Amino acid sequence: MKILLRFIIIGFLHLCAVCVDAQPRNVLQKAISVEIARPITDSSLLHWKITNKLDVAVYVYDFFLWGPAYHVEQAGDRVTIETTPVKETQACPPNRFPPVLLLVIGPNRTIAGDFSDPVLNLKDKTVSLKISVGGDPYSVVEEAKQFANSKCKHSPYDAIVRWGAIVESNTLELP
Repeated sequence: MKILLRFIIIGFLHLCAVCVDAQPRNVLQKAISVEIARPITDSSLLHWKITNKLDVAVYVYDFFLWGPAYHVEQAGDRVTIETTPVKETQACPPNRFPPVLLLVIGPNRTIAGDFSDPVLNLKDKTVSLKISVGGDPYSVVEEAKQFANSKCKHSPYDAIVRWGAIVESNTLELP
């Protein structure tokens, strides 16, 4: 009886942990803020700061967060630097693809860093930065593995698109 009770309690605690981790996208988009500023060091293009206003930890896809950019959208003088995939793309992954690296941001915490990309020229441009943030780090890693073996129906990046909420920073005009 004690063993059964322990399994029930452990199962309940695990279920509660999963419920806390599974934040809806709209909650994440309101509770996570991304701010960009002029670079602090000469070797950087932008300084970024990500703030988690939730009472639980969140995870940011960070493989491209320090640069170079995953993708860049340009419309006239406006540049959006995407540090994450933002839409699903059916594709055959190469033999190698960047791992699903996630950076944890604790409850009510802020992290900061610098973005650099030697290919980008942001002079006289209005710039913003997009990130992907989610609550459950295990599901995205597992799904990326499945998508890597999907016989070209999915790119492993599709797991990040499905997992995360896309959050865009403020815009910044660079001289």
